[in-house]
Amino acid sequence: MKNILKLQNYLNFQNLTFFGLVILAYQNYETRNKLNEMNSTFEYALFELEEIKKEATEANKYAKSANTMAFSIFSEIENEK
Repeated sequence: MKNILKLQNYLNFQNLTFFGLVILAYQNYETRNKLNEMNSTFEYALFELEEIKKEATEANKYAKSANTMAFSIFSEIENEK
């Protein structure tokens, strides 16, 4: 009987509210950590995408230059015939 009375003392509104707030704070902490991790992954993916865009632009320039050179070489070969 004494244990039930002690338990009733601990199960008042203030204590239950406090424990509820502690649980919510922990869930908020976990959620924020997951969101931060997702945000970091997203930012890194955007960085990689920008780097790929730069490399593709550079490769496109070289491809155009190579096409121009090939066209001029074939033109000279045709003119020599």
